Amino acid sequence: MSRRPIGVGIIGLGNSGWFYHAEGTLEHSPDYDVVAVSARRPERTAEAARRFGATGHATWLDLVHDERVDLVVVATPHDQHAPMTIASLEAGKHVVVEKPMASTRAEAEAMMAAAQRSGRILTVFQNRRWEPSFQIIRQLLAEGAIGQVWRSEERRMHRGRYTVSGSERAHAGTEPAAWAHSTAGGGGVVNLIAPHLVDHQLLLHGGLPECVSATMHRYEGDEVEHHGDVRLHYGDGVVARIEVFRECDVDLPKWAVFGSAGTIVADDFDALRLVRPGRDVVRFDGLAPLQACDEFYESLARAVHGDGPVPVDPQEAAAVVRVLEAAHRSAASGGVTVAP
Repeated sequence: MSRRPIGVGIIGLGNSGWFYHAEGTLEHSPDYDVVAVSARRPERTAEAARRFGATGHATWLDLVHDERVDLVVVATPHDQHAPMTIASLEAGKHVVVEKPMASTRAEAEAMMAAAQRSGRILTVFQNRRWEPSFQIIRQLLAEGAIGQVWRSEERRMHRGRYTVSGSERAHAGTEPAAWAHSTAGGGGVVNLIAPHLVDHQLLLHGGLPECVSATMHRYEGDEVEHHGDVRLHYGDGVVARIEVFRECDVDLPKWAVFGSAGTIVADDFDALRLVRPGRDVVRFDGLAPLQACDEFYESLARAVHGDGPVPVDPQEAAAVVRVLEAAHRSAASGGVTVAP
């Protein structure tokens, strides 16, 4: 017996809402039907309504109370995640919220409490858990391919200031994404890029570290940092290092994982090398980064129908928020270690 597609309402039709969620997965999935959209600008709402065959709502609250909407996707600036998510849950909707889940630990806990009260699903779009490179690294470590891991490093480099989406793809517009460069919007490269990397490291190392240290650099005249160097300390000298750049014209290695019996290295997103003393180098080629994530939404559909767990546990996403908060506190205090 076929099931009715899950009715989706999308709040925010920018880089993520339009290209990663709606166009990337939802419009071609038999499990979902995009029935409602709402953007900050009325003309964007109207454009999205035409493009995806949905009802355009003048306000996000109107969308939340649309009876055809079963699932709300919150793809807005970071400072809006908590209020929109809580209101959606209280209206009886399931929620997918973009990363980072929230701006503070308190907000994340309030969101999870709302989900508990409502009996609805709350999950977070940590879609880069499904990146081929990370999936392979996680599998190799689970197999003990490099022995005891004592250090991991992960880097991401952007090519300049964040812009709005273009007509054909994300981040291809000419107008700056103002919120991403403001403290009020929850911007800054650490909040924008590092959530994916923090999520990776928490999964690889088994949870929260003992403490976090960080340094961040901000150009004169900017409100937010353009570079962040975040270190998660797990005790006994085990460290996970995350480095993110808003502008970087040099391709630094994306991954390096060091163990007692070998090293895993990824210079880019296309390939991994497993290097072990006295053995042939093992290469994993033909890899690619991802932006949309069909696997995330396939898992979510099963969860909505009661056939499996949510794709990303909100408790795990809340742990990411705790690390980010600790990193900002550390950087503000000169790089001292801070408990998450």
